[in-house]
Amino acid sequence: MINNNTQEKINNMLLSILVVLGIFAIGAYFFDFYYDLNDDMVIKDILAGVYSGTPDGHTNQMLYPIGLIISGLYRFMPGMPVFGIFLCVCFGICFYLISYRVQGFFKNGRVKGFSAALLGLIFLSLMLWEFIYVQYSVVCGVLVGTACFWFYTTPTECGVGEFWKKNLSALFLVWLAFLIRSEMLLLTTPFIAVVGICHWAEATQAEKEHSTEIEKKKIWKHALSKENMFKYIGFIIVFAIGFGLAIGADCLAYRSTEWQEYRGFFDARTKVYDYTWYPNYEDQKEFYEENGISKLQYQLIDNYNFGLDSTITENTLEIIASYGERPKMYGSISQRAKWTIVEMAKRMISQGEAPYNYYVVIGYGLVIGLAVVQKEKKYVWKLILLLIMRSIPWFYMIYVQRAVTRITHPLYIIEFLILLAMLVKELYDRPLWNVEKYYRMIAAGVLAVVSLIALPFGVMDVKAEQSRREVNLADQRLLDDYAKANPENYYYLDVYSTVSFMEKMFEDVDNSQKNYDLLGGWICNSPLQEEARERFVEAEDRKDAALVDEAAQEKAMDNQELSIAEVLITDNFYFVAKKNRDVSFVRDYYEFIDKKVMLEPQETLGEGENPFVVYKVKEKNDVRSK
Repeated sequence: MINNNTQEKINNMLLSILVVLGIFAIGAYFFDFYYDLNDDMVIKDILAGVYSGTPDGHTNQMLYPIGLIISGLYRFMPGMPVFGIFLCVCFGICFYLISYRVQGFFKNGRVKGFSAALLGLIFLSLMLWEFIYVQYSVVCGVLVGTACFWFYTTPTECGVGEFWKKNLSALFLVWLAFLIRSEMLLLTTPFIAVVGICHWAEATQAEKEHSTEIEKKKIWKHALSKENMFKYIGFIIVFAIGFGLAIGADCLAYRSTEWQEYRGFFDARTKVYDYTWYPNYEDQKEFYEENGISKLQYQLIDNYNFGLDSTITENTLEIIASYGERPKMYGSISQRAKWTIVEMAKRMISQGEAPYNYYVVIGYGLVIGLAVVQKEKKYVWKLILLLIMRSIPWFYMIYVQRAVTRITHPLYIIEFLILLAMLVKELYDRPLWNVEKYYRMIAAGVLAVVSLIALPFGVMDVKAEQSRREVNLADQRLLDDYAKANPENYYYLDVYSTVSFMEKMFEDVDNSQKNYDLLGGWICNSPLQEEARERFVEAEDRKDAALVDEAAQEKAMDNQELSIAEVLITDNFYFVAKKNRDVSFVRDYYEFIDKKVMLEPQETLGEGENPFVVYKVKEKNDVRSK
């Protein structure tokens, strides 16, 4: 016979599943799910084998263990959108766990139903954009926020075994977040620390209240009791072990010389584009000339087509990064720090950050209101601690000019979920007196009103973005169809001509290898880029009945060893760019290496003012002598 406690858990599970299904149903009915950025698309292409021809876990962006698992699933289900399903399942797990934990605080069925509906409304109004336009860094942040919510709302008065059992979910979520995007996870550790300190302090207080009057004064004895050490220090150790194992497996997977060289190049490229930026060539001509960096190389770095020049190396980019102009933009360190603090304050009330910042501000207001109602001083130090700790990642991201939405939005979401956890735990975890009951209704009402106001604006933004993406998607499909219709050719694409490409996650899924690549991008110069071209050449060798003599076979094998610039002037390789793009840099580069070429248009793809143009790079007979 099922007892009431088990039946209640089943009811909570079913209601939480309904919340998740409802959110996904709304998203699927009214919108299309997209990979948010071309970064996510490249990761998907690598995992699915679209890029190199074989599913591969070496995404460089995610740690290898999770890449290995997802790429393994692609091998078993080659036609499925595995990565898209994985990211959506991560969202579903988060929605489910938060809802399930909240339902556990209620006994009344109608109250459960109202809370489930309110949570669904909050999720949609706060995270609609992130849920429809899925970005792996944001998924990492939402996983961390859910782990913080779950850990904070775990009962403090429980034994070591029960504590670990109840928090295995939080442990799993943080490990998963680390595997998905380790840099983002590390950025969120101040929030994790806040939750751990608050929970530890409450456990210490609970233990103190059950001790004698003399023992109550020995606060550190309670804080560092054997039970608390097994709980909290043990948790930190297990966290660290999990992180260490993941990093170790990742280092092992990238141990080869080729991958190490690529990772050095990737890190230098990241510094230049994401942190230091680079000075204008005309403004700092002397610097570039002193370091042997030509104007043409600067131009290739500026238009992201640096893959054309194999002499642009890690060292080249490190030199530029060390002289980057961004650190000098706001004067001295103290001046930049002052500017950063002012910018942090502005963002908390800026319309441009809505609704994320408004949810956070309202969360603080509701917790402060709760402190006044309950006349509890403990909220003061908790909120001050949260404000201090949240300032660490925010200060860093603004100071280094990396406060992009895929980082700031999850930071807001994590902070709000911690504040929501404070409200839920304190308002529903114990018997309330009348004023507190009224405040509970007020808090729920405020969150409902804010969500109802924010949701229509969110829907309008998402719909407007869907319309914009449909236009870009038409261009992408045009290029895809053309490439598929000419499988004997391989195309290198101008980066800026394709920067707006974002695929739908679950529509027109095709995991066969693409016969085109970018002339730059973050996967450029990786072993996977070489593997992708090698597989194409090998496949063409097998299909082309004309390659029967030994000389032709040797020529085909030589193509695998050539640089991109060298291979572009051979048969079956083409350059593609938008019509309005200045492609003179291609001719300039070949002239720089003592070759004269012409870009001969072969095809025009699409209509309108700015279609794609397919060029054949042909070498002229008259080569300039050195």
